[in-house]
Amino acid sequence: MNPILTQACIVFERFVRDHRSICALAIAVAALLLVGGCTGVRTVVHNFADLDDHRIFANRTVERAPRASALRTLSRVPRFVTEMKVPDEKGKFRLLDQYLDETNTAAFVVMQGDRVVYERYSRGFDERSLLNSFSIAKSIMATLVGIAVAEGRIASLEATVADYRPDFAGTPYGAVTLKSLLMMTSGMGDRASMLPGRAQFYYGDDLHEVIEGSHPESRPANGWRYSEADVQVLGFVLEAAVGRSVSAYLSEKLWKPLGMESEALWATDRAGGMEKTFCCISARARDFARFGRLYLANGEWNGERIVPAAWTERSVVPGVRTHDGYTHRHLWWSPEGDEGDFYAYGHNGQYVYVNPKSGTVIVKFSETNRQDPLPMFRAVSNMLKSPERLAEIDRLAASAVALR
Repeated sequence: MNPILTQACIVFERFVRDHRSICALAIAVAALLLVGGCTGVRTVVHNFADLDDHRIFANRTVERAPRASALRTLSRVPRFVTEMKVPDEKGKFRLLDQYLDETNTAAFVVMQGDRVVYERYSRGFDERSLLNSFSIAKSIMATLVGIAVAEGRIASLEATVADYRPDFAGTPYGAVTLKSLLMMTSGMGDRASMLPGRAQFYYGDDLHEVIEGSHPESRPANGWRYSEADVQVLGFVLEAAVGRSVSAYLSEKLWKPLGMESEALWATDRAGGMEKTFCCISARARDFARFGRLYLANGEWNGERIVPAAWTERSVVPGVRTHDGYTHRHLWWSPEGDEGDFYAYGHNGQYVYVNPKSGTVIVKFSETNRQDPLPMFRAVSNMLKSPERLAEIDRLAASAVALR
């Protein structure tokens, strides 16, 4: 780090975000003294992670293709959507819009096939807003790893971290396999610190140093623990394997082929530094819906194979059972039941939900983790199985529009 403690922590994180209060300043000073670096200052100044945090981080641009891919829109929102009542996790029903308001939803997109059936924005965000994906980025990272394996850039998931990153050979992560990173079963704990592990990663300005401080720890029988570190190490490996930044690889392999509407931003630990590959891709809601549609089509996009079918199939079948009863494999989540649905998830209420049986993709970006939207997702998806409702969508479908 240094260069005069990174410009005195960027002039004290812009004087505690422009003099938020004398009290906040005092707390920030104490944090700096206790922790001995800028991570503590950022943690106190910014406190809660937000959907527009690309404003406070250094970022690397993920370039898009010159033309956006076409999505079909409807001439109006179907009446059955506006009148639909959905359940929450406790079985209480309310109108869909009321549910979205109550769960602090900033963006909500429902696609059936290539058609946008319903789209809603609020809380100061709109269709052009870049939204912080948080850990949805983990599922995107896993997809990039699958592509790198197919290309032979990564020889095997049984390879170790040190095989691709000799600089990690002397650290506890050196002997960990890429398979363990994808399953979050490395057995590693976070670096000892007065800050929570997530804060070290989210606000840290030297992720390599944070990783070097990891240590083995005791685990449950299945060896699983939700880990930012495992996916960050996977990012270091992917960067070495493909010989370029992970942002450039994302642009080449997904952003351009899928015809995303907008450039994305991938937050880095510092200017010119490493992408925070465990999180922090900021993009439009519709572009996250395109990513979901790629998995809906088992890795194909408009007839072109983007991700190997074997990889997408393996990624979304039940894997390690987590403490909340769901299963996890290759950084995607599978809920209980026989729906065959799966989703990418960000800790503060961000979802890309895919239901192959109904051909549905739902994107929900919220700012609350006090929710389980799965019953709502399934209710909307089941509604879209109905032949009458599909016929109404067909009637309302307008010409394909490349939104940008």
